Amino acid sequence: MTLRQSQFVPPLPLIVAQELGLLDDIDLETRRTTGSAEQLAGLLARDIDLAVTAIDNLFAWTLAGAELRLVAQTEVTTPLGIYARRATDRLTDLEGTRFAVDAATNGFSLVARYLLEQQGVTVEYLEVGGVKERLDSLLAGDVAATLLGPPFDAAAQDAGAPLLATVAEVLPAFPGQGLVVRSELIGSHELAGYLSALRLAVDAAEGTTDVQGEGLLERAGFGAAAAAAWASRPRTLEVDPDGLALLAEIRSELGLMPPGIRLEDLHDPAPLRLAV
Repeated sequence: MTLRQSQFVPPLPLIVAQELGLLDDIDLETRRTTGSAEQLAGLLARDIDLAVTAIDNLFAWTLAGAELRLVAQTEVTTPLGIYARRATDRLTDLEGTRFAVDAATNGFSLVARYLLEQQGVTVEYLEVGGVKERLDSLLAGDVAATLLGPPFDAAAQDAGAPLLATVAEVLPAFPGQGLVVRSELIGSHELAGYLSALRLAVDAAEGTTDVQGEGLLERAGFGAAAAAAWASRPRTLEVDPDGLALLAEIRSELGLMPPGIRLEDLHDPAPLRLAV
């Protein structure tokens, strides 16, 4: 069976696994997504099997009727920052402007909303899609600011877009993207083999020097963002429970906690523990 994976940017364990030939015996197809709405549609239609995505999306996707489980965390955190048009100096300068997001009520947009609300800033959230689409919208002048991560944050800096705030400074426990799978694939031989390859890749990365690792990411297209992406690589694929708690806290602060849905219940650690 072919495993079809949707992703915004290739996760580091996947890049390492491909470099080392750990996926040679695994039938994996990867697709770049234009946004989390596209990922949800693919999961519901059974057009994709796995999604590398913001863990918070599980709240909205479960509410939409998707039967999914979080089986791994593919980065310690996503190095996210709010980037703006030129001549913008601080978050308060964004008052009343348009802010590009993937989805206004789920995913990484919620941490941007949290940072802005902490500063008392009200903006108009414009749904434009994934990180590449948000960068394009910012550089085209369609929006005043957006939230970006590697490698597109480096492209924003190269274009002169100022960095107004970073998530890590305010919320250091904010979790990176997770690997979400359709529930019916739990226990499958294909999923176990894939997770085993990713786990071996994580272990191999620990024996790789920073120079080698950053070089690998540069070749993979991360450019100037290679160092930040390498620094945020996972030392384990296990999901951080403190990160899940923080996502729930952010939703509660924003008044967006859906009743009856808990990330702890949607996290299934068994597939990763059985992947040897």
